[in-house]
Amino acid sequence: MGNIISDNTLKFQSSSKSKSTKSKLSLATTTKTSRSSESTYRYVDGRRFNENSKYALPNDDAEIDRLHLQHYLQRYIWQGNFCSPVHKSLKKSGARVLDVGCGPGTWILEMAFDYPNAIFTGIDISPMYPKEIKPINVDFEEADLTEGLPFADDTFDFVVMRNMVNALTVDDWENCLKELERVCKPGGFVECLEFQIPAIHLGKVSKRINEAYIKIMRTKNIDIMIAPRLEEMFTTCTTLTNIEHHVRMAPVGKWGDKAGKIMSEDLILITKAMGPVLTPLWGIGASQYEEFANESAREFEEGKSYCNIHVIYAQKYEPYRYI
Repeated sequence: MGNIISDNTLKFQSSSKSKSTKSKLSLATTTKTSRSSESTYRYVDGRRFNENSKYALPNDDAEIDRLHLQHYLQRYIWQGNFCSPVHKSLKKSGARVLDVGCGPGTWILEMAFDYPNAIFTGIDISPMYPKEIKPINVDFEEADLTEGLPFADDTFDFVVMRNMVNALTVDDWENCLKELERVCKPGGFVECLEFQIPAIHLGKVSKRINEAYIKIMRTKNIDIMIAPRLEEMFTTCTTLTNIEHHVRMAPVGKWGDKAGKIMSEDLILITKAMGPVLTPLWGIGASQYEEFANESAREFEEGKSYCNIHVIYAQKYEPYRYI
């Protein structure tokens, strides 16, 4: 696994709170649209959403904080930032790495520090990544993966895509994996990391929230339960070989120590972010929905809930190796 995280780092990151995540849900729903770069935004109950993206969760400072938190959790669970055997190749001068759906760029910024000789590129449909202050070996681009990656064939030594179950439709997945395959160099690696949804051992309230979320996403043709099937989808990429599929458990709640506390916080933040959608659907107010979110946290403890995190990686076929 790549670059190990320490318990102290995890503890520090989990203790930081954003003021935006503490704000209560607003009962009244208001919408407005603004323009930034090529993205169009709408605001619902104070949360910002990108109209150009299928991503169901908000696109604002509170979501950036949650994505940072999620990154540190995943790094702790996997004891590193990647699983593919690319450590040696990334130490070579000029090695190129692509992070697809990079979000705020947390993964890339860490990797750029650990591998200063490599060149890192992050793309996302929402420009929430750093635009000015970033390492010299990092570049970010605003791009829509579903319209094709803006890179030539065989460009990158390592191509990574993480946490996209909320953003890609069932039809998108196969096409997008083929795009990752296309831009990967022969001999390079493609790696995906996704949470398996829903969590296991949910209680009455948390199960209801998850089922509603899954149902809403299906109306958008997004299957957020797709993680266990990704290995099979990798096999449709004809030049990807040596496919590896690994699963690790992420506890939810204080019963799971540091990782469990952070996983619980992550799920509660997601639950609250879904409030603007679920409150009108259920005909309840923001205060009652807040109670639902708090009850979910209690259920995580009582049921010892957990999530499975899937990592699938494969190497692109090198013809000359088989001559």
